[in-house]
Amino acid sequence: MKKLVVLSISLLASLIGYAGVAEDICVFHEGVVVFETNADDIDSVAVADDVVSFFGHGAKLLYSSKQSDIDSILFLAPVPVADVLDVKFNADGTAEDVSAMGNTVESHGNPETFFSSEFGRYEVRFSDNAWAGNANRYYKVSYADNVAFQNALADGHTMETVIRCQYSGTIADAESKYFSSHQSGGTGLMISKISGARKNELTFLPHVGGSWRWATSGVIPEPYVYYHIVGVWNKSENKAYIYINGELKNTIATSGDFKFPNSTCYYFAIGGDPSNATTVNASWNGDVVLARIYDNPLTTAEVKSLWTRLENMRGPKDEMMVSDVHYYTGLQVKAGKGLDIYGTGFQEGDKITFANLDDATKSFVVVCSLMADNQGVHFTLPENVVSGNYRMSLSRDGMTQDLGSNQLVVVDKLARGSQVIAHRGYWKAPGAAQNSRASLKAALALKDCYGSETDVWLTTDGHIMVNHDPSLNGVTIQTSTYDEVKNLTLSNGEKIPQLQDLLEILAADDSGTKLIIEVKTHSSVAATCACVDSVVSAVKAMGLEDKVEYIAFSYDACLEFVKKVPAAKVAYLNGDKSPQTLHANGITGLDYTQAKTSDAYIKDAHALGMTVNVWTIDANDQIVYTNNRDIDYITTNYPESAIKVYRHYKENR
Repeated sequence: MKKLVVLSISLLASLIGYAGVAEDICVFHEGVVVFETNADDIDSVAVADDVVSFFGHGAKLLYSSKQSDIDSILFLAPVPVADVLDVKFNADGTAEDVSAMGNTVESHGNPETFFSSEFGRYEVRFSDNAWAGNANRYYKVSYADNVAFQNALADGHTMETVIRCQYSGTIADAESKYFSSHQSGGTGLMISKISGARKNELTFLPHVGGSWRWATSGVIPEPYVYYHIVGVWNKSENKAYIYINGELKNTIATSGDFKFPNSTCYYFAIGGDPSNATTVNASWNGDVVLARIYDNPLTTAEVKSLWTRLENMRGPKDEMMVSDVHYYTGLQVKAGKGLDIYGTGFQEGDKITFANLDDATKSFVVVCSLMADNQGVHFTLPENVVSGNYRMSLSRDGMTQDLGSNQLVVVDKLARGSQVIAHRGYWKAPGAAQNSRASLKAALALKDCYGSETDVWLTTDGHIMVNHDPSLNGVTIQTSTYDEVKNLTLSNGEKIPQLQDLLEILAADDSGTKLIIEVKTHSSVAATCACVDSVVSAVKAMGLEDKVEYIAFSYDACLEFVKKVPAAKVAYLNGDKSPQTLHANGITGLDYTQAKTSDAYIKDAHALGMTVNVWTIDANDQIVYTNNRDIDYITTNYPESAIKVYRHYKENR
């Protein structure tokens, strides 16, 4: 933050005498205002034994501190106080509301925080969230049972945040929300999608008078640049405003009442936007420094005071030696074995300090080696490493950069690690779509996927079509002929594939990745088993029995697979049968959700020589958790991330 050297207390006292009545005197320590009052309320300042003391009228002591603990003293305009929500991020990735309401702030997916010397506080970095996807990491503040919070929104409110986004090239044309509570209503701050005159710009979006009110700013955010954004809805004025860096950018009409979101979405998300009670989408990739809500609609002068205060608090810009930093917290590790951190800009010989947050004597420093593909660095943990929470900082040539907090779980023997199955192929790859030819090719190109999962239906005339849902573009596959479905188009422009198309791609591949075929449950057991028989015949005709495995929710389908191909690997999906029951009927694996995969099931399955798969696991903390549970396979929409975690276990056993 900006420093004011206290040359003499007498000089400071004389400055107080000339301060405007509208100014506050602010004492800062480590980027935080530790004392603030109107300058007119201070009668004198004194120093004794290096202690600075502020006295009010009648010689009343207002504040005292060691001079060494005072970073700066500034005269600034008073600022409004966020009385509904004021989120403070902590070193360990948690967050708390320091407003008078004291709302509970839940953290999901172990968000990464780092200390910003520029702002003198911890900020959160959502580097593992896809731009405008489902959020892996986010914070949640519920107001479902808080009538005062709801009333504050309904009668006019102000939202404030500081953010910076991470992207390269051109910003993506998709709605990305960093601080919002939208779902068929609500309010929030976001980046809009191109539509008519709207651009990919910083936007305040309340739902008022029966429609969305787009207070666009005209500002398309540049990557790695901080923006101070304030959105104001003034109900009495029937207007909404958006300010960027203290400057009013747009005013729009907003007559009518505030509409709340769906009842399951009465919460604010930081890092995305509520989709339902448990899912946050329109995810944010970048940093959030602060997130505040005020009951009152702030005036232009008050918004300006917030910006001025922020600018005066800011210190020298953080040195960005590396960017796009990400890692997997909570991994099991072994003393003397390796660990990886990913990012751009690392150099050979970089040093990373692991500061133990519970016991400083357990801290250590590692020297890094660049990965062969320059995706990050690898280093060896010391022999005396212990489990705990660590703060990581990079040092190079006298410069340092905070990398975030990391939990290490030190064990004598690592879990086996969960091999990766790409859910419906690697459909998040550029140009792909779920269950497309492109998604299978992308999964095979990863080389390290154990399998690529796909779903199949049987048409009335015996063609095996690939699709997850029973219908595509309004056409139900199992009640249609091949001619009626063959020209149906996927989201990437491909025509719907037949299983034969995927088998031909698989036959030409040498990656070792298997095709995991899920036969969908048809309208009858007979129809489901007919699909099983057709699939088995198609695979056998191509000579691909050793490159294919089978799964199904239908227990009858699993039994039919066992009957037709006893040597095949077959796993059951529905989660309602024990390993013993499955094993007794020739089924080789259980493939359940995390909630239905108990520790006892894992132990029993392995004792019987069976495999365990868990689906569909996307959040990084859940990927790590699944690996730590000694589970054989993980089905995920993010195979690249899951592969990195699996490699850690494979390479450090």
